[in-house]
Amino acid sequence: MLQLFLANGAFAQVTDPSSDASPYGWRETWAGVDTARDQWLLYSGLTVAPASSDIYSDGWRLRVGGGYGQYSYDGRPPRAPCGDATKNDACTDKGRGSQQYTLDHSYAEILIGYYLRLGELTAKAFAGASLTHQEHLTKDPANHSDGTDYGFKGALELWLNITEQSWSSLDLSYATARHESSARWRTGWRAEPHLSIGPELRYDKNVETRNGDWDGRAGLFVRYDWTGGEVSVAGGVSTRVDDWGATDTSPYGTVNVLFQF
Repeated sequence: MLQLFLANGAFAQVTDPSSDASPYGWRETWAGVDTARDQWLLYSGLTVAPASSDIYSDGWRLRVGGGYGQYSYDGRPPRAPCGDATKNDACTDKGRGSQQYTLDHSYAEILIGYYLRLGELTAKAFAGASLTHQEHLTKDPANHSDGTDYGFKGALELWLNITEQSWSSLDLSYATARHESSARWRTGWRAEPHLSIGPELRYDKNVETRNGDWDGRAGLFVRYDWTGGEVSVAGGVSTRVDDWGATDTSPYGTVNVLFQF
């Protein structure tokens, strides 16, 4: 099974839409880095509110984003002849050890969406086009997934102010290119007016994590915001589960910065 490589890259932040914070611009840009064992990703993006007074006012949104990184996975080189049923043979020999394969991965997207505030709930819905490209740096004869895929992408991002000291967010997305789906949940407690801490969970799946395979994360984050920006840092445990029920666990870490202007 291929290690899932952050199918959707960064989740564009649904920032706290506090009513006492009005001097915001109508553009929002972000960038970050995500790392785990055998993978890394750099990403950035821009959202604009062309018909709204600021980035926190209801209205249409235009978003562009992209990223580049690498990931690796362990596989077993094929042997020949193979697939002989009379010998109970297979095209890979689990007794021969494994070989690591490394891939370049990049993605880009352009989405149109709408921003809506419903009391303490803020919702963003996006739809548009996406592409993803990957290329083996170490060729794998058993894998033919290299190339560029184009498709449709949809995303839903929700933010709820639970109390003055707590909030929760949920980001969901799906892209037909490589059948990438992702979900991330966070709940934050405001230790200080501009400092939040709390748990996060994430689930990812794509064309490589087929059958019953999936990738999950569980960790903690720290988020500091100010008028016109924020920075968040997160880390924890990443688990890959294959369709045989086997698991592979490793640490992960992310850093994200966002500015409004």
